[in-house]
Amino acid sequence: MNPITDQVTPLQAPASAAARRAFRIALLLLPIGVLGNLAYTLLATDRELLASLHELPRTYLLAALALALTPWLTNTVRLFIWTRFLGYRIPLRDVLRMILVVDLGGAVAPTAVGGEGFKWGMMLRHGIKPGAAASLVLLPKLEEGVFFLFALPAAIIISNSWRLPVVTNSVHVLRDNVGPVIAVIIVVVLLVRILLGSVLRGHGGERVRSWTHRRWEKARKKVRRTWREARAVFRVIARRGKRLLAFSLLLTAVQWGARYSVISALALFLGFPFDPVLFWLLQWVVFTIMSFIPTPGATGAAELAFTAVYSTLLPPGVIGIATAAWRMFTFYVPAGLAAILFPLLSRRTAPT
Repeated sequence: MNPITDQVTPLQAPASAAARRAFRIALLLLPIGVLGNLAYTLLATDRELLASLHELPRTYLLAALALALTPWLTNTVRLFIWTRFLGYRIPLRDVLRMILVVDLGGAVAPTAVGGEGFKWGMMLRHGIKPGAAASLVLLPKLEEGVFFLFALPAAIIISNSWRLPVVTNSVHVLRDNVGPVIAVIIVVVLLVRILLGSVLRGHGGERVRSWTHRRWEKARKKVRRTWREARAVFRVIARRGKRLLAFSLLLTAVQWGARYSVISALALFLGFPFDPVLFWLLQWVVFTIMSFIPTPGATGAAELAFTAVYSTLLPPGVIGIATAAWRMFTFYVPAGLAAILFPLLSRRTAPT
């Protein structure tokens, strides 16, 4: 019996209703966000700049779009090669759908949560064991952690930015957001633990205690089994997947290099001077702040974070359209295209 590629039955996998529900909610929320984006652009942008937009070089907008969609390509290739490495013959089209659903989930869930849960569920529907699916969700995060461990210090050194006010202020903004969120998480975890312990001790009645105990034990067994399967996957990768891991890390570098460079393409389009490495570094700050915002897709807060970080680097009349264009290319366009492509690809493949 192979601990990695043994199939799960369809009854063990979650239903596809969650992905369809995310698709419907995204179709509702995205137009509202786009309208708000346009309103912000009109209110915060210099009128002369708005009037001259048609004269600006549109090639840079195409470059921004290509950079924004590059993560689809890299993530699809990364997931495809790892599923094949583990012995799962999932069609490339279905792997792409798993990547698209992450953007759909990002439109209806907080940035820190995103659509990884939907992707995990789709992997189960394709016969991947829970532990292997969990590993395939966790592995990209580990690869990205390794990349940023080296990329961020390099960007700070190359841009000579450790003393710039914009960097120190960004660190303060990040610190001010991280502290309260971590405190809230700790409080919630403690409250849940106290409540669960109280119920298991019978303070809510014998019927509630018995029901909770059964659910708790069932959940613990699933977690243990998933953890054992995940460890088996990582052991196989450590033995036979080192070259593949190096290739996946290269794709990770391409992915985040492209995504964080969308703002540079927009800067070229709008025609203001900028430091591409510094702008790339500050994108990490903005996206990190967004991960601590509880609203779906960090709506509203993403624009505020971008403005707070870049306002000292961009001309006052430009910050409005720069913020709106950045948000459009990094969030609304990918999520909107995902909402269109996901059902189109679904019609020609097995239901998930």
